Amino acid sequence: MNKITEQSTVFGDATVTGNAQVSDRAIVCGEATVGGHAKVSGHSTVSGHSTVSERAHVSGRARVGGSAHVCGYATVSGDAVVTEKATVSGYALVSGKAIVRGHAIVSGDAQVSGYATVRGGAHVSGEATVRGGTHVSGEATVSGNVSLGDNAHVSGTASVTEQKHVAWGNFKARTGRYVLTLYMQSDGSVGFTWGCQLEGDLREYLANHPDYAKQGLAAAPLEFLAAFEKVNGMGEGK
Repeated sequence: MNKITEQSTVFGDATVTGNAQVSDRAIVCGEATVGGHAKVSGHSTVSGHSTVSERAHVSGRARVGGSAHVCGYATVSGDAVVTEKATVSGYALVSGKAIVRGHAIVSGDAQVSGYATVRGGAHVSGEATVRGGTHVSGEATVSGNVSLGDNAHVSGTASVTEQKHVAWGNFKARTGRYVLTLYMQSDGSVGFTWGCQLEGDLREYLANHPDYAKQGLAAAPLEFLAAFEKVNGMGEGK
């Protein structure tokens, strides 16, 4: 039997079913559904056409809206936002001021925290941790035992999985500053994302784009790559 406390608010065409609980000053509104053994507490809001089900918990001042789906044993807490058609499932945790939006998926035991953003069709899964001001976007995937922090950017169709190390830096370009993120896969290959661009080998990329070199981008990124390789005991940085 569902439980709705006196201070909480359920209105509009919202539905609370099963053994779900809505407590404290939580709000469930619009056409949202809270079902199963799910809990919505604190000052959190579940709105739109969103669904919180199974044993998921939305707490703090978190917001779940749009057609978002929070299920399994997932937790959305703090000032975190899950919106549009995003999905948070499994034992995943979205906390702090993190944002998961679009068609993004956070699943498994993954954690998204701080000011991190997962958007577009991006997928964070496994035991991956995305924190700080990190952005994961496009169709990018972050999975396995991966940890991204500070202001790392993973975009396009990049796949970061079971990497040994991740490093990033900012470099000036014609239209502003771009974030270069390097990562080493479990098979020893090095991938990188640079702004919204994705290529396999940084040196080859710069060689094929001499216009970047003319703008002074050749030296600093190559030094960055050398330092990355040195840390990982590979390539020219050995």
